[in-house]
Amino acid sequence: MNYPHKLKAIVIDDEYPARLMIKNLAGNHSDVIDIIGEAKNGSEAIKLIDETHPDLIFLDINMPNINGFELLTKIRHQPFIIFTTAYEQYALKAFEANSIDYLIKPIEEKRFAQSISKLQGFLNSNTQYSDLIHLKNLFSELQPIKKPTAIPIKIGDKFIFIRLEDVAYLEAKEKYVYVVTTQNAEYLSDTRLAEFEETLPKNFIRVQKSFIINKDHISEVHKYFGNRLIIIMNDKNKTRITSGITYIVNIRMSLGL
Repeated sequence: MNYPHKLKAIVIDDEYPARLMIKNLAGNHSDVIDIIGEAKNGSEAIKLIDETHPDLIFLDINMPNINGFELLTKIRHQPFIIFTTAYEQYALKAFEANSIDYLIKPIEEKRFAQSISKLQGFLNSNTQYSDLIHLKNLFSELQPIKKPTAIPIKIGDKFIFIRLEDVAYLEAKEKYVYVVTTQNAEYLSDTRLAEFEETLPKNFIRVQKSFIINKDHISEVHKYFGNRLIIIMNDKNKTRITSGITYIVNIRMSLGL
């Protein structure tokens, strides 16, 4: 049976870059889906679903307080589900028969398009939809595996997403922050360094007032006068960063020095 209208969709994910990524990708399929809202946690999502009765939800699994499967058991309305998650692909094959699709973050545009095509095929078939309680039971058998996400960068009227594993460091200059990759490509962000410090994973550490570095890309560390350190990154330019004295304790703890 052909669906009579565009699908109303909401995005549920506790990470802002992930929500932004999905909305950006969904914009390429505005003839099929219309993003009408978003939620950053389970409580917000339950309220939003009850108020808007969406046809489709893009749902993260591993969220604080109420995970994705627990959320599904608490809602009265039953939407179609596309999981957007950082779980390993082999584990998620268990969910294939119980949801429209699952997308591994960060999501590639081609893979997102395939998911929308699969959704359209489902709408035009007579296939019975999944049992949400069964999804929760499957979830309890799995262990979450966190993956890096990405940093959204606005360029003109579009967003690009820089994978965290490719980021060497972030540097604050005046009112802006430069996200610098291991190839020394620079991307300008208007997000403050303090906000990045709160949201980036633990492998990113603040080493001075103007720098957050990805410790996975440290090449060498040398002692410097005043109990400071010189940190040499493994980026293409072998960037040298002198630590701030007020950050030295946290740096040594994080690096095991």
